Amino acid sequence: MATHSEIMKQVCTHLYGLVVVDHKARIVFVEENYAKLKGWKMEDIIGRYIKDVVATSRLPAVLETGKPILGEIFYSEGKPLICNRVPLAKDGVIIGAMSFSVFEGVDKLIYSVEELRGELNYYKEKLKNNSGVKYSLENIIGSSDAVAALRTIIVRAACANSTVLIQGETGTGKELVAHALHQESRRSHHPFVKLNCAAIPNELIESELFGYDEGAFTGARRAGKKGKFEIAEKGTLFLDEVSQLSLAAQAKLLRALQEKEIERVGGTAPISVNIRIVAATNDDLEDLVKQGTFRSDLYYRLNVIPIKIAPLRERKTDIPLLIENFIERYGDQAGLGKVAIAPEAVKILMAYEWPGNIRELEHAIERAVNHCNSSFLEPIHFQWLLPKIQKQGKFTAGRGIQEAKAAIEKEVILDALQSTQGNKKKAAELLGIARPLLYQKIRRLGIQ
Repeated sequence: MATHSEIMKQVCTHLYGLVVVDHKARIVFVEENYAKLKGWKMEDIIGRYIKDVVATSRLPAVLETGKPILGEIFYSEGKPLICNRVPLAKDGVIIGAMSFSVFEGVDKLIYSVEELRGELNYYKEKLKNNSGVKYSLENIIGSSDAVAALRTIIVRAACANSTVLIQGETGTGKELVAHALHQESRRSHHPFVKLNCAAIPNELIESELFGYDEGAFTGARRAGKKGKFEIAEKGTLFLDEVSQLSLAAQAKLLRALQEKEIERVGGTAPISVNIRIVAATNDDLEDLVKQGTFRSDLYYRLNVIPIKIAPLRERKTDIPLLIENFIERYGDQAGLGKVAIAPEAVKILMAYEWPGNIRELEHAIERAVNHCNSSFLEPIHFQWLLPKIQKQGKFTAGRGIQEAKAAIEKEVILDALQSTQGNKKKAAELLGIARPLLYQKIRRLGIQ
């Protein structure tokens, strides 16, 4: 009787081109006949990073996203092959990935598969554009444990229909997470609607959320207007800066969530709604509940599935990947082609605490690329960060966490105001927040 290892060896021989990597994309197994065909010696390739052996390998992408890449067609020695790449998981955590190919009997399928894939990509892109979604799971960049855990919880939360509360500091990518959550969910073919609660005056928030009927108030449209709840029907409603809602608006939002129905302003008939609420804030809602500025019952109703995004200073290993992404984006926009960065410049960026998180890093790269006269970023392009790096130690010495965070936030806002010569509208745009929220922070932090 054949042993377990002999059976597995036979299984592997039928998986043409089988390659297995661990969670860091290091090779742990290659099918023996495939290795011989490629001229590889096992002792030379086991443990090596997959792209150092197969430069075009997409297994790192599978590890990054946690999603399989199936049915990709390519040619080897004139023969068509279909390559499948799948993640390997244990208890919901990605532990590796594998790739293998199918080549028998695929010749007749090649044309029809490629044609169907083209049509599918066309309609996917069309649906994506129509739904209001800009980002997906692939846009969440990083190789840290924090990012891996974030991707995992997004995929898990996407399978449910409960409300989600995304919490994280300014610039950590809360909106990006909301987009990815919608994209991964069963509601992805329906609208993704965003409302920035800090950007809408309190007297208008109710009509923005629930809409209004004809004659509801002076200046109302003759036919009335749908609110965000109705526009997002069957899809996702993303409430950004939800902590900025007034207590009156919070009460009405709570009722809509509990009853799954709304009433337009000036209307009399309830309207049933089928949407999923995803809320986000950079404030600590538990603290606001204690202060009496946020309803506890609404907090518990929103916080069914909590997602907390780690600040960039707690996952600095992601910085090099983010730098690479931003350099490519802004290098192309500036017409510089492929832009490189000196290791010494990367060290400067790694030393900074990034109180504005990913958004601040992105602005720093954009600024450097636009001041670069070549295609190579050097330490001189980031010299303006050095005083901040020296100063950041002073923020935390002898202070509590909240006081230190406030000091850093104040410094970031002052820098934005200085960069825009005191123009608060431009400063709010630079910081990526609504102007009313910037005014609130200026008052709270005592900025003159």
